[in-house]
Amino acid sequence: MTDLLRSALLEELREIAALPVPAFDPDLADDYAETGRRLPYENQYFARRRHLGALALVGDGAVLSTVIADICDERSWALPAHWDDGDPRTCVDLFACETAQALAEILRLREDVKDRERVEAEIRRRVLDPFFDSEQAFWWEERFSNWTAVCAGAAGMAALALGYDTDVIRGRVLPALQAYLFSFGPDGGCVEGIDYWVYGFGYFTYFAEAWRDTTGEDLLAGTEAIASFPANVQLYPRSFATFGDAAHNPTLPPGLLSRLSDRLGVPLPAIEHTPTFADDYCARWAHLTRTLEWGRELGGEIAPGRTLLADVGWYVERRLIGRRMWSLAVKGGYNEEPHNHLDLGSFIIAADGEQLLCDPGAGEYTAAYFGDERYEQVHPSSKWHSVPTVEGASQQVGEDSRAELVYTDDGVDAYIDAYGDGALLRKFTWTEAGIELFDAGPELVESFISRIRPETEGDTATWTGERGTLVLHGVDPDTVRIEDVETTAHTGQPERLWALRFDFRGSLRFELL
Repeated sequence: MTDLLRSALLEELREIAALPVPAFDPDLADDYAETGRRLPYENQYFARRRHLGALALVGDGAVLSTVIADICDERSWALPAHWDDGDPRTCVDLFACETAQALAEILRLREDVKDRERVEAEIRRRVLDPFFDSEQAFWWEERFSNWTAVCAGAAGMAALALGYDTDVIRGRVLPALQAYLFSFGPDGGCVEGIDYWVYGFGYFTYFAEAWRDTTGEDLLAGTEAIASFPANVQLYPRSFATFGDAAHNPTLPPGLLSRLSDRLGVPLPAIEHTPTFADDYCARWAHLTRTLEWGRELGGEIAPGRTLLADVGWYVERRLIGRRMWSLAVKGGYNEEPHNHLDLGSFIIAADGEQLLCDPGAGEYTAAYFGDERYEQVHPSSKWHSVPTVEGASQQVGEDSRAELVYTDDGVDAYIDAYGDGALLRKFTWTEAGIELFDAGPELVESFISRIRPETEGDTATWTGERGTLVLHGVDPDTVRIEDVETTAHTGQPERLWALRFDFRGSLRFELL
């Protein structure tokens, strides 16, 4: 890492370490069962992990030991939303594994940690023994998602830090990580989106490099397509396609990107903002420490280009029109993906990264958001994506609901079978001044979603953003209506979405200004 960037990050850590130790109310763990809300407990949980990371790298040993002792006293290292019917203390989830890794590596880093035997015993009892001693596979070892890489990778790094026999690690961790890799198609697309690429492939990379340091084996070899995913789906610096439970401006750790570039020679996304530790809501030790070790200033420029990731069904194209970089992103795939939304054929139009027609991305995670009522929630629902109804029907849930994307000379076609008996064809075509959309299907009612209120006049609708203006021609003035909904984004911020709806009468044209 360059001296300037490293100095800035270390200064931030010193400021955090100098603050009082965050308050922690263990009774908030029961709030989730009563209300379904996750944030009250999780906010304090991650604040404690942030303080742990800062103290471990730049803080006083006595204060660090006190925080570690408090973590060892926690009812569970797993989040309450992930507790199953067993003992919460031995629930092996993402954050239990991350905590085990952080504490194991801190023990190796800091000789002044008190009660080291107790800390190591807690790591073993809560995570490593349940994982390595279990004869039955955990669900995340068989249903592949970011969980597979994070849990196995973090537990594996904890075991390496504590000096476990590499044959033990090889027998349990490597099969899970190989299965995680096999869940990607040849195009390397991450069906869970950019945030979960950072999370899952990040922890895969961190373990792979720790494993290479220990054994000389290179697990990263051959992963170039997966490593290229962020560059393929970037709309603009600090702006990515937000399909599924994603954010439009995710934190991409400089250490991870630098390592992948150095090791694999893959193209990197253009970076205008170097993330701080505060940018990572979950305060992940692995991202922090690997950025300090590997990170550097990346930069880069965004350029016109197009990508079709046919395996996951993502299309992204950037074109320079006038003085602005306009982007079109279209979603295919199927309606039972990890972190699934009912969004087949939905699309984003962005001007210099600002989504004028948006994908809602991730909502606030609650019990209902991951329960039977998931598709009644705003963000995952078909109603709040830019997709039509077909003969009055919204999109259906299930692996059989699918959309195939096919390149054309000037855009992409989406063949969508997700409405029961009614099928839909969407044709997106770039022109010199905009994008044409033609929908073929019975009894279509169009919906176009934005965080900007549309203004209608006659057969046009206009969305005026800070970086560009989008004008839709072809609105049916007799059936047009504007709806809005107040909702909550992933980390609890209130937001409002606007929908423009009308009966489809013919081809539509988006003028890009």
